[in-house]
Amino acid sequence: MFLQKLAQGGMITIEYYRNGILRSLKGRVYHLNLKKQVISLIDEKQVLHSIRLSGIKQIH
Repeated sequence: MFLQKLAQGGMITIEYYRNGILRSLKGRVYHLNLKKQVISLIDEKQVLHSIRLSGIKQIH
């Protein structure tokens, strides 16, 4: 699956919806949980963010 390949790479940018608002986050993949359908990213400030896969609009 392409998400597992993203987890092996470097920095990515994800555009996603949270509470109906389009947001953007740049970071690297920390953890990918396919059972819960959540991807966790660490940004440049070393802050952990969790994003539901269903809310992702685009990945760069």
